[in-house]
Amino acid sequence: MFSRFFNLIYRNLKNFKSSLFYHYSKKYNKNYDIDISLSLVQKQFKDPQEQYALFHHYFWHNIPVWVRNHRAYYKDQQRGFGEDAFHAMWYLLINELRPSNLLEIGVYRGQVISLWSLIAKHLSITSDIHGISPFSNDGDEVSAYIDIDYYSDVINNFNHFSLPLPHLHCGYSTNPEMVAVIQSVKWDVIYIDGSHDYDIVKSDFEICSSSLSDQGVIILDDSALNTAYDPPLYASAGHPGPSIVANEINNNKFREILSIGHNRVFQLIRC
Repeated sequence: MFSRFFNLIYRNLKNFKSSLFYHYSKKYNKNYDIDISLSLVQKQFKDPQEQYALFHHYFWHNIPVWVRNHRAYYKDQQRGFGEDAFHAMWYLLINELRPSNLLEIGVYRGQVISLWSLIAKHLSITSDIHGISPFSNDGDEVSAYIDIDYYSDVINNFNHFSLPLPHLHCGYSTNPEMVAVIQSVKWDVIYIDGSHDYDIVKSDFEICSSSLSDQGVIILDDSALNTAYDPPLYASAGHPGPSIVANEINNNKFREILSIGHNRVFQLIRC
């Protein structure tokens, strides 16, 4: 009885401290009031904590309001996961790289691919956006999902923002039909956010890394365990499977250009 009581106090105190930290972290900081770019981040903000703080600040004080509105929509009713800093990361990457072909593995309810589409729409970028997902509530060793019609939900969310519908491919990324989709074009941006099981993440990375365009990028979700990143109370460093894969990446073929929370961004090195 006393154990349950103290565990309840601990959880409530932790949640309270997390709320205070999150509120404080939204305050204006003149040191982060800059127009961020990939080159600037790589030169001046190499520490993962600084990168995260910079992008979190950019989201709340510098990013266009329509990006914050998109994030608010997905936070409402828990339509999506992720963190505010990630929206700023995607805004920077798409604005700077101006990608033509984008692929997400693991769509869930469409937060990332609809954000890509929204950014492309506002910045007048012609982009072909694809998503691979089983569109079911199948989980993995660390995740469990609600039971809804995911395919229809993604369509409804795109319609909410009056966005052109993406190309949605129903299946597991390891299925031959989905592997064929991955290998069908050279992708400028690939976001691996499907299964968190090591073997599947490893397979996804190996297939995707051979299907990148020159200077293309792969972003690995939930992949910052055992790195210098120490997450704030409300955030996470990720899970073992993706983190092990990220740490195994050959740095002679890929260079890590960003590390925003548990999202790590790797760019293909072309000789």
